Amino acid sequence: MGRPARVTRGEVLNAAREAFAGRGYDGTTLAAIAGRLGVSPAALLRHAPNKASLFTAAMAEPPAPERPFPMAFLAEADVTRPREVLSELARTVIPFIEAQISESIACWMYDKSAADRRTIRLPWNPQARNSPPRRVFALLESYLRRATRAGTVRVRDPKAAAMAFMGNLNAYVFFHRVLPLVDPPLSLDRYIDTLLDIWSRGALTVPRKRAS
Repeated sequence: MGRPARVTRGEVLNAAREAFAGRGYDGTTLAAIAGRLGVSPAALLRHAPNKASLFTAAMAEPPAPERPFPMAFLAEADVTRPREVLSELARTVIPFIEAQISESIACWMYDKSAADRRTIRLPWNPQARNSPPRRVFALLESYLRRATRAGTVRVRDPKAAAMAFMGNLNAYVFFHRVLPLVDPPLSLDRYIDTLLDIWSRGALTVPRKRAS
């Protein structure tokens, strides 16, 4: 009789899903997954014949339960401190996005062929009116409207401004996880500080006219 496995199939798939979501298929080794469980890489092969099969099995598991929604603070956020509020939002939203869609990104990066698209999923229904992206967008638009009325934010169109700001936050995830632009990656603090400098001080200047 063979030696009984030290871990269950469910434990193996959970560890694999977390590892692949964090590092992607190419960046994850069987040794790294095994290390999470305290077993040898060979122990994983009891549950899948190779790394590709383990990836497919792990990512086919049901998505994790909906995570808490941490951006509700915007509903009562102080309109007299827009830079601080937008900074807190950015530092909350970006990790939230990465945690929510990391598995989908890993699947998309693994294989874009039609046969494998059935494993790609979003952790929310994009058509649902109460999906996390729609909720945070509505809260941000409302906050920008209130801050504009208070005179602490100056934007022509709060809806368009909310879309632009949310686009910048999603861009950080995209350009680090899907289409890396810089190596080593730009730190989150550096990115957010630069984004808020642009929002608070502007990036464009008007050249001074030379005296005639």
